[in-house]
Parts: sequence; structure tokens; C-alpha cells
Amino acid sequence: MKIIAITGMPGSGKGEFARLLSEKGIKVITMSDVLREKYEKEAKSGERLMDFAKRMRQLYGKGVVAKLCVEKIEKGSNIVAFDGIRNWEEIEEFKKVGEVIIVAIHSPPKLRYERLLKRARKDDILTMEGLIKRDWEELEMGIGNVIALADYVLTNDSTIEEFKSKAEELIKRIL
Repeated sequence: MKIIAITGMPGSGKGEFARLLSEKGIKVITMSDVLREKYEKEAKSGERLMDFAKRMRQLYGKGVVAKLCVEKIEKGSNIVAFDGIRNWEEIEEFKKVGEVIIVAIHSPPKLRYERLLKRARKDDILTMEGLIKRDWEELEMGIGNVIALADYVLTNDSTIEEFKSKAEELIKRIL
């Protein structure tokens, strides 16, 4: 099985890359959605999703979210993508079930902040200081190691059209 592991900081364009894979018929499992399912059942009162994720990793190991995601792979799949890799232990969990190709999406902080403001998801950070704080939380989780060891890095610092074009080229190479 081929596993495409998508990583990047919040607002970098991971979801857009995942959407393009999905349009090609590739099953995409969004790691935060899988975590959110568990969060809705097991979170402590008032606990933020990020704090819940930290607690789960402390209790069950840093690869816990990947283990939950692996359970979502459909039988007979020969390729699957995971959107939202946060640490190397997750990569190790995915390696147990297939050949892992890591794709990191990189965008400058100021541009990511502008995108987060535009998309305005309920859990998005709405101040630059908040984004910097979240970036540090992501880095403490180990995301920098995954980005540094990625097989491919796509820079997303221009128009959506340019990003899609670069992403399509990369997807052809991977598939």
C-alpha cells in the first residue's frame, strides 16, 4: 500500500492538496477529523482540541492519532492519503502498513495568517500572536522533524492557481 502523508503548518494549504488527491479518487483521511471524533466522546469539560491531542499522546504515545487513522483504511485499498501529520511517530505507525511518501506544504506565517482569517473555521486562530503560539505548539509536537524529512516540499506562497499547478505536477510524480 502507498501512503501519502501530508504535513504543514496551519493554513499552509494541506487541505487544498488533500482535496486535489481526493478529486483523483484517492481516499483522504483527515487526521484532525479522526481526533475530533474521539475528542467529542472523551474530552474533559472545557478542554481545547490541542490540549486533548497532547493528553492522548501522553497517555497512548505520540503515534496514537495515526493508529486511530489506520483503523479507517478501507480493506483492499492500495493508496491512501493522511492529511495532518504532526510527528515522526505517526510516520512510523504508517510505515507498519505501507510505503510512506511525505509531502510537506510550506507557506510563510503572514500568508498563512491571512488565509486563516479568510477561511474562518471555528477553531482557527484570529490573531497573529495566536498563530505564532499555535505554531510553537505544533513544533513542540514534532511537526518540524516531519517537514525537515519530507520526500517532497511544495511551497505555497503565490496564487491558488499556481499552487494547484505545482500540486498537480507533484501528484503525477507520486502516483
